[in-house]
Amino acid sequence: MGKENALLQVQNLKKYFKTAKGQLHAVDDITFSLERGKTLGVVGESGCGKSTLAYCLAGLYPEYGGELEGEILLKGKPLSQFGPAARSQAVSILFQNPDNQFCMDRVDHEILFALENINYSGDLRARTRELLTMVGLEQVETAPIYTLSGGTKQKLALATALATGADTLILDEPFANLDPGACGKLSALLEQLNRQGITLLIVDHRPNWWRGFLSRIVLMEQEGDLDQGSIPPQRLDEYREEFSRLGLFLDDQWLAGHSPAPVPQPPGLAAKAEGLILYHGKKPFLRNLSFQLEKGSVTALIGGNGAGKTTLLTALAGAGRWKGNLWVQGKVGLVFQNPRFQFLTLTVENEVLVTLRAAEPQGEPEALKEKAAALLEEFGLLPWKKNSPYELSQGQQRRLALLSMLAGDRPLLLLDEPTYAQDERSTSFILSLLERRVSQGLTVLMATHDLALAKACANQILLLENGSLTPVEPQVLSARWPEGTADRSQKENVKSARKDPTERPAERKTRRDEKCEG
Repeated sequence: MGKENALLQVQNLKKYFKTAKGQLHAVDDITFSLERGKTLGVVGESGCGKSTLAYCLAGLYPEYGGELEGEILLKGKPLSQFGPAARSQAVSILFQNPDNQFCMDRVDHEILFALENINYSGDLRARTRELLTMVGLEQVETAPIYTLSGGTKQKLALATALATGADTLILDEPFANLDPGACGKLSALLEQLNRQGITLLIVDHRPNWWRGFLSRIVLMEQEGDLDQGSIPPQRLDEYREEFSRLGLFLDDQWLAGHSPAPVPQPPGLAAKAEGLILYHGKKPFLRNLSFQLEKGSVTALIGGNGAGKTTLLTALAGAGRWKGNLWVQGKVGLVFQNPRFQFLTLTVENEVLVTLRAAEPQGEPEALKEKAAALLEEFGLLPWKKNSPYELSQGQQRRLALLSMLAGDRPLLLLDEPTYAQDERSTSFILSLLERRVSQGLTVLMATHDLALAKACANQILLLENGSLTPVEPQVLSARWPEGTADRSQKENVKSARKDPTERPAERKTRRDEKCEG
Protein backbone atom coordinates (compact mmCIF):
# COMPACT_ATOMS: atom_id res chain seq x y z
CA MET A 1 0.00 0.00 0.00
CA GLY A 2 1.34 3.40 -0.95
CA LYS A 3 1.57 5.65 2.06
CA GLU A 4 1.38 8.69 -0.18
CA ASN A 5 -2.33 7.84 -0.69
CA ALA A 6 -3.05 7.44 2.99
CA LEU A 7 -5.75 9.42 4.79
CA LEU A 8 -4.09 8.76 8.14
CA GLN A 9 -0.36 8.27 8.72
CA VAL A 10 1.28 7.36 12.01
CA GLN A 11 5.06 7.64 12.11
CA ASN A 12 7.26 6.43 14.99
CA LEU A 13 4.53 7.15 17.53
CA LYS A 14 5.46 6.91 21.20
CA LYS A 15 3.08 7.67 24.06
CA TYR A 16 4.21 7.53 27.66
CA PHE A 17 3.02 8.61 31.06
CA LYS A 18 5.12 9.69 34.02
CA THR A 19 4.43 7.54 37.09
CA ALA A 20 5.98 7.07 40.52
CA LYS A 21 7.95 4.16 39.02
CA GLY A 22 9.20 6.18 36.04
CA GLN A 23 7.94 6.42 32.49
CA LEU A 24 5.16 4.04 31.44
CA HIS A 25 5.24 3.47 27.66
CA ALA A 26 1.66 2.85 26.53
CA VAL A 27 2.52 3.03 22.79
CA ASP A 28 6.11 2.35 21.82
CA ASP A 29 7.42 3.39 18.40
CA ILE A 30 4.79 2.21 15.93
CA THR A 31 4.20 3.22 12.33
CA PHE A 32 1.22 2.46 10.08
CA SER A 33 -1.14 4.10 7.59
CA LEU A 34 -4.79 3.92 6.62
CA GLU A 35 -6.23 4.63 3.19
CA ARG A 36 -9.44 6.59 2.66
CA GLY A 37 -12.57 4.42 2.66
CA LYS A 38 -10.82 1.36 4.11
CA THR A 39 -11.48 -0.58 7.32
CA LEU A 40 -8.48 -1.31 9.52
CA GLY A 41 -8.70 -3.67 12.48
CA VAL A 42 -6.25 -3.16 15.34
CA VAL A 43 -5.94 -6.17 17.62
CA GLY A 44 -3.71 -7.01 20.54
CA GLU A 45 -3.81 -8.43 24.04
CA SER A 46 -5.33 -6.50 26.94
CA GLY A 47 -3.11 -3.66 28.10
CA CYS A 48 -0.99 -3.44 24.93
CA GLY A 49 -2.00 0.18 24.24
CA LYS A 50 -4.83 -0.14 21.71
CA SER A 51 -7.13 2.32 23.47
CA THR A 52 -4.26 4.72 24.04
CA LEU A 53 -3.53 4.62 20.32
CA ALA A 54 -7.19 5.38 19.57
CA TYR A 55 -7.11 8.41 21.88
CA CYS A 56 -3.93 9.65 20.20
CA LEU A 57 -5.52 9.39 16.76
CA ALA A 58 -8.57 11.32 18.01
CA GLY A 59 -6.33 14.13 19.27
CA LEU A 60 -7.08 13.56 22.99
CA TYR A 61 -3.42 12.89 23.78
CA PRO A 62 -1.17 14.55 24.71
CA GLU A 63 -3.55 17.37 25.61
CA TYR A 64 -5.23 15.32 28.31
CA GLY A 65 -2.22 13.56 29.71
CA GLY A 66 1.24 12.16 29.14
CA GLU A 67 3.92 12.85 26.56
CA LEU A 68 3.74 12.19 22.82
CA GLU A 69 6.54 11.65 20.33
CA GLY A 70 6.39 10.95 16.62
CA GLU A 71 3.89 12.24 14.10
CA ILE A 72 0.22 11.75 13.26
CA LEU A 73 -0.81 13.09 9.85
CA LEU A 74 -4.47 13.47 8.90
CA LYS A 75 -5.11 14.32 5.24
CA GLY A 76 -1.41 15.14 4.96
CA LYS A 77 -1.45 17.68 7.81
CA PRO A 78 -0.22 17.21 11.40
CA LEU A 79 -3.18 16.39 13.60
CA SER A 80 -2.02 19.03 16.07
CA GLN A 81 -2.78 21.73 13.48
CA PHE A 82 -6.49 20.88 13.48
CA GLY A 83 -8.59 22.94 15.85
CA PRO A 84 -11.18 21.21 18.05
CA ALA A 85 -14.11 21.76 15.68
CA ALA A 86 -12.19 20.86 12.52
CA ARG A 87 -10.75 17.76 14.14
CA SER A 88 -14.12 16.49 15.41
CA GLN A 89 -15.54 16.81 11.88
CA ALA A 90 -12.57 14.94 10.42
CA VAL A 91 -12.17 12.11 12.95
CA SER A 92 -14.67 10.96 15.57
CA ILE A 93 -14.19 8.39 18.30
CA LEU A 94 -16.42 5.88 20.05
CA PHE A 95 -14.94 5.26 23.49
CA GLN A 96 -14.61 1.77 24.91
CA ASN A 97 -16.45 3.02 27.98
CA PRO A 98 -19.42 5.06 26.73
CA ASP A 99 -19.80 6.81 30.10
CA ASN A 100 -16.59 8.70 29.25
CA GLN A 101 -18.23 10.11 26.14
CA PHE A 102 -21.34 11.78 27.49
CA CYS A 103 -21.62 15.44 28.42
CA MET A 104 -25.37 15.82 28.91
CA ASP A 105 -28.07 14.25 31.06
CA ARG A 106 -30.63 13.09 28.50
CA VAL A 107 -30.47 10.98 25.32
CA ASP A 108 -31.75 13.63 22.90
CA HIS A 109 -29.77 16.38 24.61
CA GLU A 110 -26.55 14.44 23.98
CA ILE A 111 -27.21 14.28 20.24
CA LEU A 112 -28.38 17.89 20.10
CA PHE A 113 -25.21 18.98 21.89
CA ALA A 114 -23.06 17.29 19.26
CA LEU A 115 -25.06 18.80 16.40
CA GLU A 116 -25.00 22.30 17.87
CA ASN A 117 -21.25 22.18 18.24
CA ILE A 118 -20.70 21.48 14.55
CA ASN A 119 -23.15 24.28 13.87
CA TYR A 120 -25.56 21.94 12.06
CA SER A 121 -27.75 24.08 9.80
CA GLY A 122 -30.71 21.74 9.31
CA ASP A 123 -33.61 20.75 11.55
CA LEU A 124 -31.90 19.72 14.80
CA ARG A 125 -34.82 17.69 16.15
CA ALA A 126 -35.37 15.85 12.88
CA ARG A 127 -31.67 15.00 12.58
CA THR A 128 -31.61 13.83 16.20
CA ARG A 129 -34.49 11.44 15.53
CA GLU A 130 -32.77 10.19 12.36
CA LEU A 131 -29.64 9.30 14.28
CA LEU A 132 -31.51 7.65 17.14
CA THR A 133 -33.60 5.59 14.70
CA MET A 134 -30.42 4.55 12.91
CA VAL A 135 -29.06 2.93 16.09
CA GLY A 136 -32.42 1.66 17.34
CA LEU A 137 -32.97 4.15 20.18
CA GLU A 138 -36.04 6.05 19.00
CA GLN A 139 -38.03 4.65 21.96
CA VAL A 140 -35.74 6.24 24.57
CA GLU A 141 -35.35 9.69 23.00
CA THR A 142 -36.08 11.60 26.22
CA ALA A 143 -34.73 9.07 28.74
CA PRO A 144 -32.10 10.11 31.31
CA ILE A 145 -28.76 8.62 30.27
CA TYR A 146 -28.06 7.20 33.73
CA THR A 147 -31.08 4.88 33.38
CA LEU A 148 -29.74 3.18 30.23
CA SER A 149 -28.09 -0.22 30.13
CA GLY A 150 -24.45 -0.53 29.08
CA GLY A 151 -25.40 -1.72 25.61
CA THR A 152 -27.92 1.07 25.12
CA LYS A 153 -25.28 3.61 26.15
CA GLN A 154 -22.98 2.09 23.54
CA LYS A 155 -25.60 2.73 20.85
CA LEU A 156 -26.07 6.31 22.02
CA ALA A 157 -22.32 6.91 21.96
CA LEU A 158 -22.23 5.70 18.34
CA ALA A 159 -25.08 8.05 17.39
CA THR A 160 -23.16 10.92 18.99
CA ALA A 161 -20.05 10.02 17.03
CA LEU A 162 -22.04 9.88 13.79
CA ALA A 163 -23.60 13.27 14.53
CA THR A 164 -20.29 15.02 13.80
CA GLY A 165 -20.39 13.84 10.17
CA ALA A 166 -16.73 12.85 10.42
CA ASP A 167 -14.98 11.18 7.48
CA THR A 168 -13.15 8.78 9.82
CA LEU A 169 -14.58 6.78 12.72
CA ILE A 170 -12.40 5.25 15.43
CA LEU A 171 -14.29 2.59 17.37
CA ASP A 172 -12.86 1.10 20.57
CA GLU A 173 -14.47 -2.30 21.32
CA PRO A 174 -17.76 -1.28 19.66
CA PHE A 175 -19.41 -4.72 20.11
CA ALA A 176 -18.38 -5.33 23.72
CA ASN A 177 -21.58 -4.18 25.47
CA LEU A 178 -24.07 -5.40 22.89
CA ASP A 179 -26.32 -8.44 22.75
CA PRO A 180 -25.95 -10.74 19.70
CA GLY A 181 -28.86 -9.20 17.82
CA ALA A 182 -27.51 -5.69 18.34
CA CYS A 183 -24.04 -6.86 17.25
CA GLY A 184 -25.48 -8.07 13.97
CA LYS A 185 -27.24 -4.75 13.36
CA LEU A 186 -24.14 -2.76 14.25
CA SER A 187 -22.05 -4.89 11.89
CA ALA A 188 -24.46 -4.18 9.05
CA LEU A 189 -24.51 -0.47 9.91
CA LEU A 190 -20.72 -0.18 9.93
CA GLU A 191 -20.43 -2.07 6.65
CA GLN A 192 -22.93 0.29 5.03
CA LEU A 193 -21.15 3.37 6.39
CA ASN A 194 -17.90 2.03 5.01
CA ARG A 195 -19.49 1.53 1.56
CA GLN A 196 -20.64 5.14 1.71
CA GLY A 197 -17.00 6.17 2.01
CA ILE A 198 -16.45 6.50 5.77
CA THR A 199 -13.04 5.26 6.87
CA LEU A 200 -13.10 2.93 9.88
CA LEU A 201 -10.44 2.02 12.40
CA ILE A 202 -11.77 -0.64 14.78
CA VAL A 203 -9.98 -1.63 17.98
CA ASP A 204 -11.19 -5.04 19.09
CA HIS A 205 -10.16 -8.44 20.47
CA ARG A 206 -12.18 -10.56 18.09
CA PRO A 207 -12.94 -9.97 14.40
CA ASN A 208 -16.11 -12.10 14.04
CA TRP A 209 -18.48 -9.20 13.58
CA TRP A 210 -16.40 -7.08 11.22
CA ARG A 211 -14.23 -9.46 9.20
CA GLY A 212 -16.79 -9.41 6.36
CA PHE A 213 -15.96 -5.78 5.49
CA LEU A 214 -12.41 -5.67 6.81
CA SER A 215 -9.57 -4.38 4.61
CA ARG A 216 -6.75 -5.66 6.82
CA ILE A 217 -5.64 -6.29 10.41
CA VAL A 218 -2.56 -5.07 12.27
CA LEU A 219 -1.24 -6.65 15.46
CA MET A 220 -0.13 -4.30 18.22
CA GLU A 221 2.50 -6.58 19.62
CA GLN A 222 5.57 -5.52 17.76
CA GLU A 223 7.26 -2.20 17.29
CA GLY A 224 8.11 -0.65 13.96
CA ASP A 225 6.10 -0.58 10.74
CA LEU A 226 2.83 -2.39 11.44
CA ASP A 227 1.86 -2.22 7.76
CA GLN A 228 4.59 -4.73 6.95
CA GLY A 229 2.99 -7.35 9.17
CA SER A 230 -0.64 -6.56 8.37
CA ILE A 231 -2.97 -9.46 7.59
CA PRO A 232 -5.56 -9.50 4.78
CA PRO A 233 -8.95 -10.84 5.99
CA GLN A 234 -8.95 -13.83 3.65
CA ARG A 235 -5.77 -15.11 5.34
CA LEU A 236 -6.90 -14.77 8.95
CA ASP A 237 -7.27 -18.51 9.50
CA GLU A 238 -3.60 -18.99 8.58
CA TYR A 239 -2.72 -16.91 11.63
CA ARG A 240 -4.81 -18.88 14.12
CA GLU A 241 -1.76 -20.08 16.08
CA GLU A 242 -0.31 -16.56 16.12
CA PHE A 243 -3.57 -15.17 17.48
CA SER A 244 -3.77 -17.92 20.07
CA ARG A 245 -0.22 -17.17 21.25
CA LEU A 246 -1.24 -13.56 21.83
CA GLY A 247 -4.40 -14.57 23.65
CA LEU A 248 -6.74 -13.26 20.95
CA PHE A 249 -10.06 -14.53 19.60
CA LEU A 250 -10.67 -15.67 16.07
CA ASP A 251 -13.75 -17.62 17.07
CA ASP A 252 -14.98 -19.72 19.99
CA GLN A 253 -12.91 -22.83 19.26
CA TRP A 254 -10.87 -22.26 22.42
CA LEU A 255 -14.00 -23.18 24.44
CA ALA A 256 -14.16 -26.65 22.88
CA GLY A 257 -14.15 -29.30 25.59
CA HIS A 258 -15.41 -26.97 28.32
CA SER A 259 -18.57 -28.06 30.09
CA PRO A 260 -20.29 -26.94 33.28
CA ALA A 261 -19.03 -28.49 36.50
CA PRO A 262 -21.50 -30.78 38.31
CA VAL A 263 -23.52 -29.20 41.12
CA PRO A 264 -22.59 -30.63 44.54
CA GLN A 265 -24.99 -33.20 45.93
CA PRO A 266 -27.21 -32.98 47.85
CA PRO A 267 -28.07 -29.57 46.39
CA GLY A 268 -28.58 -26.54 48.59
CA LEU A 269 -29.88 -23.05 47.86
CA ALA A 270 -27.77 -19.90 47.72
CA ALA A 271 -30.64 -17.63 46.68
CA LYS A 272 -34.33 -17.85 45.83
CA ALA A 273 -36.91 -15.43 44.47
CA GLU A 274 -40.69 -15.78 44.09
CA GLY A 275 -42.99 -13.16 42.59
CA LEU A 276 -40.21 -10.58 42.57
CA ILE A 277 -41.08 -7.07 41.34
CA LEU A 278 -38.23 -4.67 40.54
CA TYR A 279 -38.52 -0.90 40.17
CA HIS A 280 -36.86 1.89 38.19
CA GLY A 281 -37.56 4.86 40.40
CA LYS A 282 -41.25 4.59 41.32
CA LYS A 283 -42.26 2.54 38.29
CA PRO A 284 -42.30 -1.29 38.21
CA PHE A 285 -39.79 -2.50 35.64
CA LEU A 286 -39.80 -6.29 36.03
CA ARG A 287 -42.68 -8.33 37.47
CA ASN A 288 -43.26 -11.79 38.88
CA LEU A 289 -39.72 -13.09 38.54
CA SER A 290 -39.08 -16.48 40.11
CA PHE A 291 -35.82 -18.44 40.18
CA GLN A 292 -33.38 -20.21 42.43
CA LEU A 293 -29.58 -20.46 42.53
CA GLU A 294 -28.08 -23.71 43.80
CA LYS A 295 -24.93 -23.64 45.90
CA GLY A 296 -21.77 -24.37 43.94
CA SER A 297 -23.39 -23.63 40.57
CA VAL A 298 -22.98 -21.13 37.75
CA THR A 299 -26.06 -19.42 36.32
CA ALA A 300 -25.83 -17.33 33.16
CA LEU A 301 -28.30 -14.46 32.88
CA ILE A 302 -28.81 -13.45 29.26
CA GLY A 303 -31.10 -11.04 27.46
CA GLY A 304 -31.13 -8.08 25.13
CA ASN A 305 -29.75 -4.65 25.95
CA GLY A 306 -32.07 -2.95 28.42
CA ALA A 307 -33.86 -6.17 29.43
CA GLY A 308 -33.08 -5.58 33.12
CA LYS A 309 -30.11 -7.86 33.82
CA THR A 310 -28.17 -5.23 35.77
CA THR A 311 -31.33 -4.24 37.65
CA LEU A 312 -31.80 -7.83 38.80
CA LEU A 313 -28.17 -8.17 39.91
CA THR A 314 -28.43 -4.91 41.84
CA ALA A 315 -31.52 -6.17 43.68
CA LEU A 316 -29.75 -9.39 44.67
CA ALA A 317 -26.86 -7.31 45.98
CA GLY A 318 -29.24 -5.52 48.34
CA ALA A 319 -29.68 -2.27 46.43
CA GLY A 320 -32.57 -0.85 44.46
CA ARG A 321 -36.31 -1.09 45.13
CA TRP A 322 -38.18 -4.38 44.99
CA LYS A 323 -41.21 -6.22 46.33
CA GLY A 324 -41.93 -9.91 46.69
CA ASN A 325 -40.02 -12.78 48.21
CA LEU A 326 -36.23 -12.68 47.91
CA TRP A 327 -33.91 -14.78 50.05
CA VAL A 328 -30.10 -14.77 49.85
CA GLN A 329 -27.81 -16.79 52.11
CA GLY A 330 -24.72 -14.95 53.32
CA LYS A 331 -22.90 -11.95 51.92
CA VAL A 332 -23.06 -11.05 48.26
CA GLY A 333 -20.28 -9.66 46.03
CA LEU A 334 -21.17 -7.60 42.96
CA VAL A 335 -18.70 -6.86 40.16
CA PHE A 336 -20.00 -3.84 38.26
CA GLN A 337 -20.29 -3.68 34.49
CA ASN A 338 -18.23 -0.50 34.64
CA PRO A 339 -15.36 -1.24 37.04
CA ARG A 340 -14.62 2.46 37.50
CA PHE A 341 -17.80 2.73 39.56
CA GLN A 342 -16.42 0.13 41.96
CA PHE A 343 -13.03 1.55 42.95
CA LEU A 344 -12.68 3.17 46.38
CA THR A 345 -8.96 3.79 46.87
CA LEU A 346 -5.96 5.42 45.19
CA THR A 347 -3.85 2.30 44.52
CA VAL A 348 -4.38 -1.17 43.10
CA GLU A 349 -2.99 -2.75 46.27
CA ASN A 350 -5.31 -0.81 48.57
CA GLU A 351 -8.30 -1.77 46.45
CA VAL A 352 -7.67 -5.40 47.43
CA LEU A 353 -6.74 -4.56 51.02
CA VAL A 354 -10.07 -2.80 51.62
CA THR A 355 -11.91 -6.05 50.96
CA LEU A 356 -9.42 -8.18 52.91
CA ARG A 357 -9.64 -5.92 55.97
CA ALA A 358 -13.44 -6.05 55.89
CA ALA A 359 -13.38 -9.86 55.65
CA GLU A 360 -10.61 -10.25 58.30
CA PRO A 361 -10.91 -7.28 60.70
CA GLN A 362 -8.49 -8.91 63.18
CA GLY A 363 -5.91 -9.80 60.55
CA GLU A 364 -2.32 -8.65 60.93
CA PRO A 365 -1.45 -5.83 58.51
CA GLU A 366 1.64 -7.55 57.12
CA ALA A 367 -0.19 -10.84 56.66
CA LEU A 368 -2.97 -9.07 54.78
CA LYS A 369 -0.41 -7.32 52.56
CA GLU A 370 1.19 -10.67 51.75
CA LYS A 371 -2.22 -12.12 50.91
CA ALA A 372 -3.02 -9.10 48.69
CA ALA A 373 0.31 -9.49 46.89
CA ALA A 374 -0.37 -13.18 46.25
CA LEU A 375 -3.80 -12.42 44.81
CA LEU A 376 -2.44 -9.60 42.65
CA GLU A 377 0.24 -11.92 41.30
CA GLU A 378 -2.38 -14.57 40.53
CA PHE A 379 -4.36 -11.99 38.57
CA GLY A 380 -1.31 -10.61 36.74
CA LEU A 381 -1.60 -7.21 38.45
CA LEU A 382 1.29 -7.22 40.91
CA PRO A 383 3.58 -4.91 38.82
CA TRP A 384 0.87 -2.23 39.09
CA LYS A 385 0.16 -2.51 42.83
CA LYS A 386 1.25 1.07 43.53
CA ASN A 387 -0.53 2.49 40.49
CA SER A 388 -3.95 4.10 40.54
CA PRO A 389 -6.74 1.75 39.38
CA TYR A 390 -7.57 4.40 36.78
CA GLU A 391 -4.14 3.98 35.17
CA LEU A 392 -4.95 0.39 34.22
CA SER A 393 -6.39 -0.69 30.90
CA GLN A 394 -10.09 -1.56 30.77
CA GLY A 395 -9.26 -5.25 30.80
CA GLN A 396 -6.96 -4.86 33.80
CA GLN A 397 -9.59 -2.80 35.62
CA ARG A 398 -12.06 -5.62 35.06
CA ARG A 399 -9.68 -8.15 36.60
CA LEU A 400 -9.06 -5.87 39.58
CA ALA A 401 -12.79 -5.42 40.18
CA LEU A 402 -13.27 -9.20 40.12
CA LEU A 403 -10.30 -9.73 42.43
CA SER A 404 -11.55 -7.18 44.97
CA MET A 405 -14.81 -9.14 45.33
CA LEU A 406 -13.23 -12.60 45.38
CA ALA A 407 -10.85 -11.49 48.13
CA GLY A 408 -13.81 -11.15 50.49
CA ASP A 409 -14.75 -14.86 50.31
CA ARG A 410 -18.42 -14.06 49.70
CA PRO A 411 -20.51 -17.21 49.03
CA LEU A 412 -22.52 -15.58 46.19
CA LEU A 413 -20.80 -13.63 43.44
CA LEU A 414 -22.72 -11.50 40.94
CA LEU A 415 -20.85 -10.66 37.74
CA ASP A 416 -22.07 -8.03 35.27
CA GLU A 417 -20.39 -8.76 31.90
CA PRO A 418 -17.22 -10.24 33.48
CA THR A 419 -15.42 -10.82 30.16
CA TYR A 420 -16.11 -7.40 28.68
CA ALA A 421 -12.91 -5.91 27.12
CA GLN A 422 -10.97 -9.11 27.83
CA ASP A 423 -8.82 -10.98 25.35
CA GLU A 424 -8.91 -14.77 25.09
CA ARG A 425 -6.10 -15.29 27.60
CA SER A 426 -7.80 -13.13 30.22
CA THR A 427 -11.20 -14.68 29.53
CA SER A 428 -9.73 -18.17 29.85
CA PHE A 429 -8.06 -17.13 33.11
CA ILE A 430 -11.33 -15.77 34.52
CA LEU A 431 -13.16 -18.95 33.49
CA SER A 432 -10.54 -21.22 35.09
CA LEU A 433 -10.53 -19.11 38.24
CA LEU A 434 -14.30 -19.27 38.56
CA GLU A 435 -14.26 -23.02 37.96
CA ARG A 436 -11.81 -23.46 40.86
CA ARG A 437 -13.80 -21.23 43.19
CA VAL A 438 -17.11 -22.87 42.22
CA SER A 439 -15.62 -26.31 42.98
CA GLN A 440 -14.91 -24.92 46.48
CA GLY A 441 -18.55 -23.90 46.97
CA LEU A 442 -18.83 -20.46 45.33
CA THR A 443 -22.16 -19.68 43.64
CA VAL A 444 -22.01 -17.45 40.57
CA LEU A 445 -24.70 -15.51 38.73
CA MET A 446 -23.29 -13.72 35.70
CA ALA A 447 -25.03 -11.43 33.26
CA THR A 448 -23.39 -11.90 29.89
CA HIS A 449 -23.82 -11.41 26.16
CA ASP A 450 -21.15 -14.03 25.46
CA LEU A 451 -23.44 -16.93 24.61
CA ALA A 452 -20.55 -19.30 23.88
CA LEU A 453 -19.18 -18.67 27.36
CA ALA A 454 -22.62 -19.18 28.89
CA LYS A 455 -23.01 -22.55 27.15
CA ALA A 456 -19.51 -23.63 28.19
CA CYS A 457 -19.66 -22.87 31.91
CA ALA A 458 -23.25 -22.42 33.12
CA ASN A 459 -25.27 -25.10 34.88
CA GLN A 460 -28.37 -23.00 34.26
CA ILE A 461 -29.14 -20.37 31.61
CA LEU A 462 -31.93 -17.87 32.31
CA LEU A 463 -33.31 -15.64 29.55
CA LEU A 464 -34.68 -12.27 30.70
CA GLU A 465 -37.02 -11.07 27.99
CA ASN A 466 -40.20 -8.97 27.96
CA GLY A 467 -40.17 -8.77 31.74
CA SER A 468 -40.11 -12.53 32.30
CA LEU A 469 -37.38 -14.99 33.26
CA THR A 470 -37.26 -18.31 31.41
CA PRO A 471 -34.79 -21.24 31.58
CA VAL A 472 -33.37 -22.04 28.13
CA GLU A 473 -31.28 -24.86 26.71
CA PRO A 474 -27.92 -24.16 24.98
CA GLN A 475 -29.13 -25.44 21.61
CA VAL A 476 -31.92 -22.86 21.65
CA LEU A 477 -29.33 -20.10 21.93
CA SER A 478 -27.40 -21.34 18.89
CA ALA A 479 -30.54 -21.45 16.78
CA ARG A 480 -31.77 -18.05 17.87
CA TRP A 481 -28.51 -16.08 17.76
CA PRO A 482 -26.08 -17.64 15.28
CA GLU A 483 -22.63 -16.21 15.95
CA GLY A 484 -21.31 -13.64 13.52
CA THR A 485 -24.46 -13.09 11.47
CA ALA A 486 -25.65 -9.59 10.71
CA ASP A 487 -29.16 -8.30 10.34
CA ARG A 488 -29.01 -6.82 6.87
CA SER A 489 -32.29 -4.99 7.34
CA GLN A 490 -30.33 -2.43 9.29
CA LYS A 491 -28.88 -1.18 6.04
CA GLU A 492 -32.17 0.47 5.18
CA ASN A 493 -31.81 2.72 8.22
CA VAL A 494 -28.37 4.12 7.47
CA LYS A 495 -28.83 6.02 4.24
CA SER A 496 -28.85 9.28 6.14
CA ALA A 497 -25.91 8.42 8.38
CA ARG A 498 -23.62 10.81 6.63
CA LYS A 499 -24.72 14.12 5.22
CA ASP A 500 -22.95 15.75 2.31
CA PRO A 501 -19.99 17.53 3.91
CA THR A 502 -20.27 20.27 1.32
CA GLU A 503 -23.44 21.40 3.05
CA ARG A 504 -21.35 22.64 6.01
CA PRO A 505 -18.51 25.15 6.28
CA ALA A 506 -15.16 23.52 6.81
CA GLU A 507 -14.45 25.35 10.05
CA ARG A 508 -16.87 26.16 12.84
CA LYS A 509 -16.68 27.63 16.25
CA THR A 510 -17.34 25.10 19.04
CA ARG A 511 -18.52 25.44 22.61
CA ARG A 512 -18.05 21.80 23.38
CA ASP A 513 -15.26 20.75 25.68
CA GLU A 514 -12.69 18.96 23.56
CA LYS A 515 -12.71 15.93 25.79
CA CYS A 516 -16.34 15.34 25.01
CA GLU A 517 -16.12 15.63 21.24
CA GLY A 518 -16.96 12.73 19.17
